[in-house]
Amino acid sequence: MSHRSRIGIAILVAVSALFVAAPTEARFIPRLNQVKADKGEIYRHGCMAGHDEVRSGPCRFGDLRSRRKVVLFGDSHALQWGSGLIRLAKRKRWQVIALTRASCPASLVDTDPICDRWRRNSLRRIRRMRPRLVVVSSAANDEAYKVYVDGWKLSREESQPYLVDGMVDVLRKLRRWSRRTVAIDDPALTPFNVTMCLRAHSTRPGRCGFHPDRPRGWDYVRAAAMRVHRVPLIDPMPMLCRDDWCRAVERDHLVYRSQGHLSASFVRWKYRWLGRRLGVLPRP
Repeated sequence: MSHRSRIGIAILVAVSALFVAAPTEARFIPRLNQVKADKGEIYRHGCMAGHDEVRSGPCRFGDLRSRRKVVLFGDSHALQWGSGLIRLAKRKRWQVIALTRASCPASLVDTDPICDRWRRNSLRRIRRMRPRLVVVSSAANDEAYKVYVDGWKLSREESQPYLVDGMVDVLRKLRRWSRRTVAIDDPALTPFNVTMCLRAHSTRPGRCGFHPDRPRGWDYVRAAAMRVHRVPLIDPMPMLCRDDWCRAVERDHLVYRSQGHLSASFVRWKYRWLGRRLGVLPRP
């Protein structure tokens, strides 16, 4: 066999391998090479405040003419529910206002001056708005957040009671200013990079599931909701994990975009689940 023929066969084999592998990964929603950026409409429209921003923009979605206003309030762990809430809003003819800021807890605590100013401004906006519904969520794990007290930065363990009390304060304010306030509990973090795992096991995504680990000791969102009357708590873990096993893929939808966040495509697909938990869609 000539050298040119061997090169031609090698190229043909490589190209064939690409076509064999591509359909496997292409079936995922979104694709594996797109899931990291799958943060949803709120993020794409620049409505995740950050850097030196102390106010959110208009950030309106759904039916912009509707007087039935729904506010999504919190950090990126609130943002991750935005795509499902917006799809639900289009069905229910709601106007969704997104007040979200990166690395800034909804809890009334001292984390950094810019975050604290953004939170105060957002709460004033909600008070003036008097929305029909407020959906609030924040990261609640052993890494988020550490607060300042009297100028001293506390450890995560020392910060916990302040985060709980600050969240109780926020939920009570939101309950007074809205017809209804609902908190969404923070899901468990993934113990590894699920996307990297799926790249290695795209034909057997079940290998990329995991047992959830969500220590209650860090969950200030749940602890606060338990102390505030008439503020229900939505727990996404029964939806994400069955029989103590969290799936990486459900009906070809990639569940996670990172170790701490759900993919917008998955949450958008699960909008009916969200609507039932919010009490605005009938249960099956």
